[in-house]
Amino acid sequence: MIIPPRNDELVRQVGWEFLEAGLNRGDSLFAPGRPVWGGQTAGELYHLYNERVDTGTDSFMVKLRRQLDGGSDLAIQLAAELLTLQGLPLVNLSAAKLRERVTTVLGWMREPVPVPERVLAAFEQGTWNGGIGGHTMIWKWLADAVFVLREWWTLPLGLRQAALVDPWEWESLMGTAPIVPSLREELLYLRFPTHFLPIVNTGHKRAIRDAFTEPHERTSSINRDLLGITARIQSETGQPVDFYLPPYVDQWRVKERPSGERRAWLIRPRQGGPSLVKDWLHNSFVSLGAAHLGEIASGASRAVVRSTVNTAYQHLDYAQRVSLANEFHAFLSQMESDDIVATLIDDRVYLGVVAGEPEFHPASGGTELRRPADWAVASFEAAMLPAPLPAELDQQGAVVDLTGALPVLVELFESIGQVEQEPGASGTTQIVDRAVDPATLRLNDATDALAKQLHMSVTWIDQLIALWRERRQIILFGPPGTGKTYLARALAAHVAERDAVRLVQFHPSYAYEDFFEGFRPVENVEGGAVSFVKTPGPLREIAAQARNDRHRPYVLIIDEINRANLAKVFGELYFLLEYREATVRLQYSPSEAFNLPPNVFIIGTMNTADRSIAMVDAAIRRRFAFVELHPDEDPVRDVLKDWLAVNGHENDERARLLDSLNALIGTEGHDFKIGPSYLMRPGLDEESALQRVWRHDLLPLLEEHYYGRLTRAQVRGRFGLDAVRARSTVVPDTDNPDLVP
Repeated sequence: MIIPPRNDELVRQVGWEFLEAGLNRGDSLFAPGRPVWGGQTAGELYHLYNERVDTGTDSFMVKLRRQLDGGSDLAIQLAAELLTLQGLPLVNLSAAKLRERVTTVLGWMREPVPVPERVLAAFEQGTWNGGIGGHTMIWKWLADAVFVLREWWTLPLGLRQAALVDPWEWESLMGTAPIVPSLREELLYLRFPTHFLPIVNTGHKRAIRDAFTEPHERTSSINRDLLGITARIQSETGQPVDFYLPPYVDQWRVKERPSGERRAWLIRPRQGGPSLVKDWLHNSFVSLGAAHLGEIASGASRAVVRSTVNTAYQHLDYAQRVSLANEFHAFLSQMESDDIVATLIDDRVYLGVVAGEPEFHPASGGTELRRPADWAVASFEAAMLPAPLPAELDQQGAVVDLTGALPVLVELFESIGQVEQEPGASGTTQIVDRAVDPATLRLNDATDALAKQLHMSVTWIDQLIALWRERRQIILFGPPGTGKTYLARALAAHVAERDAVRLVQFHPSYAYEDFFEGFRPVENVEGGAVSFVKTPGPLREIAAQARNDRHRPYVLIIDEINRANLAKVFGELYFLLEYREATVRLQYSPSEAFNLPPNVFIIGTMNTADRSIAMVDAAIRRRFAFVELHPDEDPVRDVLKDWLAVNGHENDERARLLDSLNALIGTEGHDFKIGPSYLMRPGLDEESALQRVWRHDLLPLLEEHYYGRLTRAQVRGRFGLDAVRARSTVVPDTDNPDLVP
């Protein structure tokens, strides 16, 4: 006997009372004496709900009301009581939401009945997280529950009575019913909590059994084995056993992916096409053709699967065997119950939920390797799906990891209208791309505070942000000292949170392996030997974060972008800068199709004194919007003057000196004029400090620019502080402002 490990006494009590009253007497827990759970009422609800499937896009509750319209009070009350039973153990459904759902359905009765107080109290406890299979697929749960109840009354009385008192008869009866696992596990636990564990995931049950027993100790019944394991540990410790808590969880939950992480998968019907998909939908499974594979244990390592494939499929070439091994390994060992599964046929996408462990069905005509799956009743036109799904669906292979689009897939499930959302949840009844919808993701507009910080106008900054929002990649270019990097960092901090900003500086030796992904040397701790490990670069890292957090903007700042060989650095990623919705195969991960999430914004800086903008190749020029920052033009022209005024130096000569210096450089040196940043430093109102900046910062720049045309003495004579100061006191020749005296 198991001591129930969860603090869910009310859930167990109310659940048992539901089943005792309903299945033993056909009675109601809400209104004792009414034949709510009887065979006639179950048959009526089956006709109203199961036989009148509503495939519209309205919410589950809206469609349920349509389906129950015209039904008797008994049938409506049965639907409400079954929905109570469905939500009773769920911790991912709030008590308020469950109460609202149940009372709403009861309100459709001509003579509504109240929800008993002890039932409302049980709503506050909960037992397990139902996941998508037990929460989002509520429509399927309810349909299966109505089916089970209708079939229950067709069974012989002796069989029904035996099942209600014998846990193994009960398990045998529930095990043969074609119902969703969440319903089966709930019925097992609520009827016999001393014999069955509060675990809804059948994959977890198998993993626990395998971790705590030797192969020769296992029987054909996982639940019997788990009962023996739990009873043994209880007798040794004297405490209830919860396998989701230490020290037990660490002994069985050893996985290739983080605990609790859900994934999504695209499974293509390689053999059979539309007829195979129809079979999947009708018989609630998904499969791969594996005629030569033979039976491999669930959870087999990639090496074991690869070795088996190499032996069984010798008639295929190497590339085909590698592809098959990857697909079989994903299906057998990476996929888990409650993962989302999708398939694509005739340009329509069908969605389901993985509902169990892999099974091998030999000689089944191309569906040998199977997993149970619960499929939704609606499908979607692939071309109309939100990003990044269309790009993810372009990936090749029979088994494709769609986890990068998991948030979108969850929203699609919700948009089918089969679930009511919690207040403030992310669900919607419209299929929208939340990553690009301006109503949900927009770069913050300019503020007066930002304009004051940058000493630029709000209007100009707003136009720049609008351009960035539209193009997603911009480059700030201009002469030295125009504040390009400062502006880029300020904009990034304004539109994105601190943890969503990355900065990288390009240089001549920077390469694709540094920027995106490559094999990097790593010294082993033992022996000092060096090995090479595939390591992500800043773009890959920020893309991964953005893909899993698609409702926030992420910013990558590329400083001095023109100092690297851009074609070498970007490689095949050039394409993604222009086509965010598409995917490319990667140099170092050729089996993976990569796309650049739409919520990644790139801002680069380019010093035109270092390399002319004309040297930038056409591919980059087409993919980035270029914004010039020049000392002679807005918004840079008045930055120094404004900064001086704000800092109490209205009469400071620095603004006049800078204007004179740039006038001396003239139009032929447009890309080499000096920006205001050099003179925006505290303490430069002192002559000695100003002389140092002029001598050690500005003159070396000009000497390099005029190298070969003017001697060092000529540069210093023409552009020295004294010469520029003398010229700044002269009224300029407006007819020939570029004339150098």
